[in-house]
Amino acid sequence: MEIDAYFQGFRDGEEAEGGGAQMREVLAPHVVREDAEHGYLEVRHGDGGADVYLDESHMLVNHVHGDPVWDLLVDGARAAGWVVLVPGRPACLTDAAQREHLPEGYPDDEVVVVGSGADLVRVIHRT
Repeated sequence: MEIDAYFQGFRDGEEAEGGGAQMREVLAPHVVREDAEHGYLEVRHGDGGADVYLDESHMLVNHVHGDPVWDLLVDGARAAGWVVLVPGRPACLTDAAQREHLPEGYPDDEVVVVGSGADLVRVIHRT
């Protein structure tokens, strides 16, 4: 299944600035290729990897394969203070306190807290 996952911070219902440096710090040891002009990083972790498009305040991830890379992405999101957004799935918080900062309109049943990559994978594969 091809997944696009968006990583973004929120403050008082609006998109928040920052977090990119913290995410980059978590990903840095796992970057095998980079195109700085386009913010692209190819990340490898365990038996998997992902294509990452990172800037100062958000990130897009796709072509994810292997479960260990999801742990890395969740760790990075937690360090950045970001929420993980996968189209058609609940908003995945990396800290319960993020709930109060989401934009209005997120029903409680469309918000979950994920503590690990395995938690995030379960949310993604829910039908």
